[in-house]
Amino acid sequence: MKKFYILIFGVITLILFSNVYSQSCCGGSFYDLAVLSLDKKALFNAGFNFDNNIGTWDQDGKWLKTSNTSWQMRPAISGAYRFNNNIQAGLTVPYVVNRNEIPGLTPQGSGFGDITLSGRYEFFHEYQRFKTGERYKIDTKKPYLALTAGIVIPTGRSDETALTEAEVTGKGYYSTQLGMSFLKSVVQNKFQVAVDLSWMHSFKKSFDMSYGVPQSTHTSQQGERYNYGLSLIYLLNYWNAASVSFGGYSQGSYKLDGDVWDGTNQNAMSFSASYSYYPNLDFRITPSLKWILPSDNFGTNTTGSITYVLNVVYYIERY
Repeated sequence: MKKFYILIFGVITLILFSNVYSQSCCGGSFYDLAVLSLDKKALFNAGFNFDNNIGTWDQDGKWLKTSNTSWQMRPAISGAYRFNNNIQAGLTVPYVVNRNEIPGLTPQGSGFGDITLSGRYEFFHEYQRFKTGERYKIDTKKPYLALTAGIVIPTGRSDETALTEAEVTGKGYYSTQLGMSFLKSVVQNKFQVAVDLSWMHSFKKSFDMSYGVPQSTHTSQQGERYNYGLSLIYLLNYWNAASVSFGGYSQGSYKLDGDVWDGTNQNAMSFSASYSYYPNLDFRITPSLKWILPSDNFGTNTTGSITYVLNVVYYIERY
């Protein structure tokens, strides 16, 4: 029961702000790093992630603390453009820097990561104006609701062409994402609840090298992945906002040459908190902190880390 209550009170990071007559928020799924509210035409985002690995969960969900330092730094540039009231698209280009202090391994490597293209079709917007007869009214009942989609393009260096683990900056395969983003104001201009759900499909790939060493040709494919998130956002005033977050994923078993490898399924959950400051209507500054619970049964077959994030966003007004 204790873990159940922890899940209820956790939520995934999402902070956005805008005028009540345009749209109180525009959601924010796991893969859409740049999302526009209804009154914005475009945005440019400079982001910085510092991911410090502190341990791993084994296939039985047992937590194993890491004694050696291992971290990843990911500066990224993102952009988004709104085509009309319903459609927007975004692009994220990351640069990856890896570092480890594990004896016998190359200590560092860097390079461009995988590029993400994202988009969304918005069915409803909160507090949108509508015409009835000769008068305009504000719709206070509909939530924000959008269909989200994305594709990850393997532009980074994978474990096939990288010579060491530290040089790996990408996955080496294409993947697509399809999901839904929902947001509703519980208290207008003050308190919001958001839910993001998505399904991620990774395509099969063929390879005949591993860390630069030739091998027999094989095919591999990651399992289907399902992401989930719940967000609580509090708008302090027109210049400040804060959120607390919970999110996670569950991924099926890995396949090699069409055979399922038992015991390779993954899952993990994390918590986060964010603060957003708006110096004016064109800028947003958002530092965030993401953490995990370093104990048994909060992950399987994956690493656990503490992540420090900073995003600086510049908006172009639509009207």
